[in-house]
Amino acid sequence: MDTRTILAIAAIGMSVGAAQADESALVLGRSAYGALCTVCHGEDAKGTGSVAELFAVKPPDLTTLAKRAGGRFPFSDVYQVIILGMEAPGHGTSEMPIWGDYFMADALEDRGVSKTDAMYIAAGRALSLTYYLESLQQ
Repeated sequence: MDTRTILAIAAIGMSVGAAQADESALVLGRSAYGALCTVCHGEDAKGTGSVAELFAVKPPDLTTLAKRAGGRFPFSDVYQVIILGMEAPGHGTSEMPIWGDYFMADALEDRGVSKTDAMYIAAGRALSLTYYLESLQQ
């Protein structure tokens, strides 16, 4: 996956916030969150997932990302963690999954989808998830 391309695509999407995000983007983000994130972060996004207690470092409360960043949602940082994973271990000796690779591989499974199209699909899925997380801020 070409990281620069995916981050550039995100830069375009970052020009609008969750309040301006298309409702379909939020629906897609909510769906991705439910399928991929709830097991660790919980349905309430507060780090209360069904496997959270198994981690050496508890999954963070995703509803307070803006508060912890001085009142402004750290859109590009959140997007980057979704696409590239993170350095800080949250699961003992392993790291948070790199969802960008997952989104890319998932898109490539469709016959007839080029690598370029798969990168756009992966970026779009990560953007939708980021918009959804932004919409959850307290």
